[in-house]
Formats: sequence, structure tokens, C-alpha cells
Amino acid sequence: MKDPGFNYQVRKSARRRTLSITVHPDNHVVVSAPARCPRSSILQFVESKSDWVRKAIQANLLKVPPRSRRFENGEKFLYLGKEYTLKVQGGHSPRAALKGETICVRLPAPAPSEVRSILLEWYRERALAKIKEKVPVYAGLIGVKPCMVSIKSLKSRWGSCSAQGRISFAWNIIMAPEEILDYLVVHELCHLVHLNHSQQYWDLVASILPDHRKSRKWLRENGENLSL
Repeated sequence: MKDPGFNYQVRKSARRRTLSITVHPDNHVVVSAPARCPRSSILQFVESKSDWVRKAIQANLLKVPPRSRRFENGEKFLYLGKEYTLKVQGGHSPRAALKGETICVRLPAPAPSEVRSILLEWYRERALAKIKEKVPVYAGLIGVKPCMVSIKSLKSRWGSCSAQGRISFAWNIIMAPEEILDYLVVHELCHLVHLNHSQQYWDLVASILPDHRKSRKWLRENGENLSL
């Protein structure tokens, strides 16, 4: 078996039924495999995907790095797929609020780190509220009932689902267009039926959102822009 020309990490899981490969924005390559998948099968799979992986790595290298945030007046921040202008003001009670085309942040000492902290808390609150609106709707369609819904800081994925019925979402998904949130909610709720990414799982997702591939493509192409 020839050298694919890149390093990769193998993650095995008893819940998985198929092999998949992911190239993250930092060019960290992860191969997800079933727990009992033999090494030879993994090597063959990596070799079959090596051209695609190398192209994805090159595409990442050619991307312009995101501009560093200054958290000052006039900066643009995403919320539900739309850009809003940041307005920082003095005030006794630290808070953020959406007003027309602006995200207003009030706090006694508007240092960049403090502005970021207030914004992060605001995004987390808005994300949880929006997700809790959507979960009952789609859970009813799928026929499931999660025992807990939460918002977390997830670095390498947009959501997670446990075997105990707990589902979590990355706070920054609230920056994406609403149809992307719909897809992510459906994605995790469908894992309450199939704790894997089998064909049956994707068939279930498609039965709720027939155009889910568009959302997956959007996340691959734009996900790195959803950040503070």
C-alpha cells in the first residue's frame, strides 16, 4: 500500500457501520471507522480517497485566513446568516441586544475581551432559544424525544448525540442561515433512531429534509466563517 502523502488519525466507534474521512480546516485528517474494521480495509479506503483528500488540503491552504477580530464599532458579525454591525456603548449593566441592523453591546469598560465575552453569552442564549423552538417540531416528525438539549463550545463538530438521548449543538451555529440550523437539528435528532451514519440514517434525514445535501455543502464551504 503506497504512502497517501498526508498524515491522518483513525477514530473507531462501536456505533459506526461505515468508513468516512474528514479534512478539517486546519488540515487535520480524521478517518472514522467501525470498531472491528480491519487495518487493511482502512488502508484501502484511505488510498481510494487520497486524491480527494490532497485536493481538500490544497484548497484549505489557498483560503485567505479570517480577519482577526477587534470587537470595536463598525465590525460585522453574522447572525442567522445575515451580517450585523457592532455598536459598543458604555452602560452600567453588561448586555447585548439586536436593534435593527446592529448588535448593540453595553458595558462599563468596553475592552475587546469584555465585548467578546458579552457577545459570546448573547450568541449562546440566542442559539439555545432558537434550537429549543425547532427541536419539538422536528422531534415530532421523526418520532423521538431527546431527554436534554444543550449548547456547548464544540471545536470539531456542529453537534453531538449520546446513546442516553442527550443532544448538544455548537453555539456558533446561530451565525448560520436558519435552514442550516434546521438541518443540524434534524441531523442530531435522527441519531436518536440510528446512532451511526448508515444508509438508513441518511434515508431518514432525507425523508425530513430532501435537500439536506445543500446544507452539508454549505457547512463545508462556509463553516470556518462562523466564529468570533
